[in-house]
Amino acid sequence: MRPSPIAGLTRRRQEVFRGILRFLATEGRYPTGVELAHALGRTPDATWAMLRALTREGLVERREGQYVLTPAGLEVAAALGTTVWRGDEEVQTALKLLGVSHAAIEDGR
Repeated sequence: MRPSPIAGLTRRRQEVFRGILRFLATEGRYPTGVELAHALGRTPDATWAMLRALTREGLVERREGQYVLTPAGLEVAAALGTTVWRGDEEVQTALKLLGVSHAAIEDGR
């Protein structure tokens, strides 16, 4: 059995990961590093350090200056969206934008 990708997410990495989803929900697109830092109220350097860690874990990648979720990142977003972040309306909006429904998540699709 492979280890859960959620297990490697520290509180700060979860905060940045959640910030990506919230930005997507409000802006309708993925954020740049600077936009995400501003949205989180953190310095660009601190944000980029967390983004690099999420990139190393295979959860996000940089495309055309924006930080987007990888397939593994979508899996983690779906798992967190039905558990830890179930009551977060912005996260739920982002999951809908990404085509991740509760039924698909709960059925393991």
